Amino acid sequence: MVYEQGLPQPGEKLLAWDSAGLWAIVAIAAIGCFNLMGPKHTGGFAIAAAAGMIAITLLITIGALPQVDWRHLPQIVGGLHGHPKDIWVQFVSIVLALSGVEAIANLTGVMKRPVHKTSRKAIWVVAIEVAVFNLLLALVMVSASSVMGRDEHTNDMLAFLSLHYVGQWAEIAVRILGGILLLSATNTAITDMIAVQYLMSRDGEIPAALQKLNRFGVPFGPVMIAALIPVGVLIFSHNLETLAALYAIGVIGAVAINVTLCAMHPRMRGFARKGGAIALGVVLLTIWVTVAITKHEALIFVSLVMVAGLTARWLTKNVATRKAPKLSLLQQAIQEQLTEAALAKPRVLLGSYGSTDLAAAAMRYAKEQDATLVVCFVRELAINSKIEASERFTLETDPAAVRTFTRFLDIAHGMKVPILPIYDTAADAAEIMAEAAVLHGCDQILIGTSRQGLLHEYIKGSFQRRLESLLPSEVRVKVISRGSVDMADHEFAHVLQS
Repeated sequence: MVYEQGLPQPGEKLLAWDSAGLWAIVAIAAIGCFNLMGPKHTGGFAIAAAAGMIAITLLITIGALPQVDWRHLPQIVGGLHGHPKDIWVQFVSIVLALSGVEAIANLTGVMKRPVHKTSRKAIWVVAIEVAVFNLLLALVMVSASSVMGRDEHTNDMLAFLSLHYVGQWAEIAVRILGGILLLSATNTAITDMIAVQYLMSRDGEIPAALQKLNRFGVPFGPVMIAALIPVGVLIFSHNLETLAALYAIGVIGAVAINVTLCAMHPRMRGFARKGGAIALGVVLLTIWVTVAITKHEALIFVSLVMVAGLTARWLTKNVATRKAPKLSLLQQAIQEQLTEAALAKPRVLLGSYGSTDLAAAAMRYAKEQDATLVVCFVRELAINSKIEASERFTLETDPAAVRTFTRFLDIAHGMKVPILPIYDTAADAAEIMAEAAVLHGCDQILIGTSRQGLLHEYIKGSFQRRLESLLPSEVRVKVISRGSVDMADHEFAHVLQS
C-alpha cells in the first residue's frame, strides 16, 4: 500500500492505536512490573521461538533462491557509485549485522568453564550464521525490489519476504515468533540491567541505595531505572532508524574500546594477534566516530548516559572515601607488597589447597623468572546443593586461607618475591585455576606431585591432565616438589626455618 506524500502514515504518531512505539512502551512497563516480583526467566520460550525463526528463515531462503533472477541480479544490485565518503557511511549502516557476537559476550558470565574455550564455539556459530544468512537474504531482498520500492518494508522486511516467497501463513508465523523473541529479549535486557546495577552498587561503583530490596527480594531502584529509561527514550524517539543508531553507538563503542585496550595490553602475545587486534580496533573506532558524526541524536544519548553514570560513580567514590572501612592486617600486608613494578612483572600461578609445602620452591622459581607468584587457594566443595552468597567462605572468613596466605607472605617477604593471592570456592579446582591463569595472564602453572594412589586417580582422574585440557596452548603446567629447593642455599634455608 502506498501513502500520499505529506500525509501521516500509520504508526508515526505515538498515541495512535497502531503505533509500534506505544505498544513497546506498554510491553516494557508491563515486563518491568513483572520483574518487581522476581526475575522472570524466558529462556525456554526464547529457544523455542528462535528455533521456529531459524526454521522459517531456512524455509524462506530455500523457497526464494530458486525464484531469484540470477541473470539480471547484477544489474539490479548495481555497482559502487558515489563519493567514497557516502559509500563508507552506507557500510557503517550495516555493521550491526554482526551484533550477535556482542550478545555472546554478554553471556560469558553464565557459560561453562573455561569460558575462553566455550565462547569461541558460540562466537563462530553466530558469526557464520549472521554472515551467510544476511548475505543470502540480502540477495533475495534486492531481487524482490522489483515488486516493492527500495524504501518500503524497512520495519518488516522478513515478514514481507515470507509472504512474497512462501505464503501468508509464513508471514503470520514470522510476526508471532518475532514478537515473542523481542519480548524475551526485552525481559532479558531488563533483568541484566537490574543485575548489573545491583552488582555495581555492591562493588561501590554507584550509590548504595540501589541495593535496597522489596518484599520479593528484588532491588526496587534498579527495576525502575531499567524500565523507565527505555520508556523515556521511546517517548522522545520511536523511529526505528533513530533507535538503531542509539543501539549502534553503544555496542560499537563498547566493543571498540574493549578490543583496542586488549590490543595495547603488554600480555597480548604474538605479532599476528596483536596486529590483528589493533587493526580491528582502528576500524571499529572509525565506525564509532562515523556514527557519532552522522547520528547526532546517538551522540547526545551516549553523552548523557556517560555523564550520568560517571557522575554517580564520582559521588559514590567521594562518599566512600570519607567512610572508608579500615583494611584488615592481611589486606594491608597484601597491598603493601603489590607495588606497580610487581604488577607489571610476568606471572606464574601456584595452586594450593591450604598447604605451604611448595611455597619456597615456587617462590624460588618465580624469583629466577623475575615473576610475580599468583597463589590460587581453591576451597573445593563436593556437595550437591547451592550455597547462598552470604554463607560462602571468603578470603577473610576462611581460617585455612588466612593461615595459608599469612605464611606465604612471611616466606615471600624473606625471599623478596611479590605474591598475588586469589581465593575461590568451587566443585572443580582445575576449572578455577585455568580461569585464573588466563585472567591474570600467567605463563605457567606450578602444581605439586600427587601422593594419592591408583584408587584416588580412578575416582577423581588425573588433575594434571584435566588442567592441561582446559588451558590454552601457550600456558604450560610444571610439576614441582619441595625438593626443588636447594637446602644448601642459606637464604632459602633460613626462610624455611623461620
